[in-house]
Amino acid sequence: MIPKKFYNILISIGLFFGSFLFIKVISFTSFPDKIFPKVNVFFSKLLYFISHKFPFSVGDIFYIILTISSVGFLFYFFKLIRSKNWEILRKALTRLVYFLMIFYWTFHLLWGFNYYKTPIVENYDTENITIDELKLLAEIYFIRSVFLREQVGEDKNGVFKFQLTQNEINQNLKVSSSEIKSKYPEIHFINLTPPNVKSSLFSTMFSYMGVSGYYVPFTTEAQYNDKMPDTKLLFTQFHETAHQWGFAPENEANFVGYLLGKESDDVEMKYASNYRAMRSILNRILWVDPVYVQVMLFRYSDGMKRDRNYEREINEKYSGKGEEAFSLMNETFLRLNNQEGLESYGRFVELLVGFNRKYSKLE
Repeated sequence: MIPKKFYNILISIGLFFGSFLFIKVISFTSFPDKIFPKVNVFFSKLLYFISHKFPFSVGDIFYIILTISSVGFLFYFFKLIRSKNWEILRKALTRLVYFLMIFYWTFHLLWGFNYYKTPIVENYDTENITIDELKLLAEIYFIRSVFLREQVGEDKNGVFKFQLTQNEINQNLKVSSSEIKSKYPEIHFINLTPPNVKSSLFSTMFSYMGVSGYYVPFTTEAQYNDKMPDTKLLFTQFHETAHQWGFAPENEANFVGYLLGKESDDVEMKYASNYRAMRSILNRILWVDPVYVQVMLFRYSDGMKRDRNYEREINEKYSGKGEEAFSLMNETFLRLNNQEGLESYGRFVELLVGFNRKYSKLE
């Protein structure tokens, strides 16, 4: 017989795991594809209306408050253990479980159910991808990147430096999204609130952790690390905006981010997009034919070589144990949300192959 004093905490734990199972069950129904989009649009517009009025990241402030509160609770928790105040400890743990349950539900109702939508890849043929096909695509993206690199701006060291303002980037993203909707009907934009792209308050810290950007669903803000080279910084804005517009899986955010740059009329956005596509394919080829990749790197234009060297310089400046710790946390988060861990980022290449098979050409 379970003592009555444990009833409340056991009920809260049962409700939490029941909520977890209930969300998993809902994910197998039509809810993510047919009903949730309307919920997503409502909350996104409401949160955007509030957060876009602030020049700084409201989401980062929210995370700061959440972190301080979590640390405070831990101190309180250990204090109760040391004082052996078991009755208050049980009540505190019960409240914590209820808070976690509410937080979990809030995340899913605001954005998290996007992880369970029908994957874009189901619209493409991605079977039996050969190394020769990857090399052909790498060559196409390479030629385009070389051509586009000659037309973009540079800093005093000859490294790519985009000239677009944030407002111009946001406007171009909106135009690109309209082009994508008309050309590629398999790309379903759920939430087309204006891009809400902001620099992270934690850019320096996240540089040491290998974080280029993140999306804050609680404030509908697309965050980027402003310490990155412009080749990565610009594409990260595409990627995080794709998250804002309802593409939760990392491979889909990369793919839609690529399309946002591809369909832009701006040469800087086109370069960042094609350069990222080329690099992603070369990274996939590297495991099979490293000599081919070395030859491709040797063929880089002078400008592309400077861009790559600067990327390596920044990576070396910030590389460390923090990146390993974040990778482990990110791996766990992705697997909890119906993805294949960090491998989901690499699935971007499969979408590129399927896209090009379907449309037969790169425009």
